[in-house]
Amino acid sequence: MAAKKAKTKQKDTSVKVTEQLEHAFLAGLGALSNAQKAGEKTFDKLVKQGEKFRKETSKKTEALIDDVQDAIRDMTDDAQEKATGLLDQVRDKSRISKLPSVFDARVADAMDRLNVPTKKDVDAINRKLNKILKMLEEKPAKTTTAAKKTTKKVAKKTVARKPAAKKTVAKKTASKPAAAAKPEEKAA
Repeated sequence: MAAKKAKTKQKDTSVKVTEQLEHAFLAGLGALSNAQKAGEKTFDKLVKQGEKFRKETSKKTEALIDDVQDAIRDMTDDAQEKATGLLDQVRDKSRISKLPSVFDARVADAMDRLNVPTKKDVDAINRKLNKILKMLEEKPAKTTTAAKKTTKKVAKKTVARKPAAKKTVAKKTASKPAAAAKPEEKAA
């Protein structure tokens, strides 16, 4: 009997454990079923919230885009106005026509302070030089004969003043300029 009681106790406990396992399994299936139902509801709620969020953000984005476009338009208008103003200043011929005369006046003042001759001064000097050169070219024959006469006169005066030993030296010096003058006579 005791063995029967022990076997029945074991049967009862194994039945209880089996029943408890079955109940736990069924409870898990019930929880899964509830999670699916709740999950579908939660998923639908999330979809609706996402759509709402997208609508709000698209409205905000569109408003932001409009603001940026307005700012860009304002900036381009300002830039065009400034560029037009600058072009008008550049195109203003009265100011541009004054620039060369102002520059020339300042350069002339600086050159005057530094005592640099002007083009007129240089041209006047060139004219004078040309006259002198023409005069020199026209009178080579006259100057050579005049030079001969003056050298002879100088030679005579030096001969009369100095002793006889120096007369030969004076004759030699007198003959040298005359010899130098001969090639010029041939050239003229």
